[in-house]
Amino acid sequence: MSEPVIAVASFTPLPGRTSDVIEALRPIMAQIQQEPGCLLYALHSSDDGRIHFIEKWASTADAERHGTESPAMALLAEHVSPMLDMSTMSFTTMTPVPSGDPERGAL
Repeated sequence: MSEPVIAVASFTPLPGRTSDVIEALRPIMAQIQQEPGCLLYALHSSDDGRIHFIEKWASTADAERHGTESPAMALLAEHVSPMLDMSTMSFTTMTPVPSGDPERGAL
């Protein structure tokens, strides 16, 4: 069995569009959370105005399937991307390095 995959996608809404972006994401998030292998798909905002997806997939195959086959990706492109400053988009995949308490030391 493969290790879980943790990823963070971050982006900045265009000025005045933060609320619109969040509202457009709500139904898409619910859809993504039902995808096979999705263990966590959480939406967060930060003080600098950026929006972040924090993702946890059961396997690399599940994460890759989400990225290439998920119908939600087309919805993101159509409904959310036009409201984003695409030059700020970043995506980072991480490997857990458990430490300390197994329940608190890794996502």
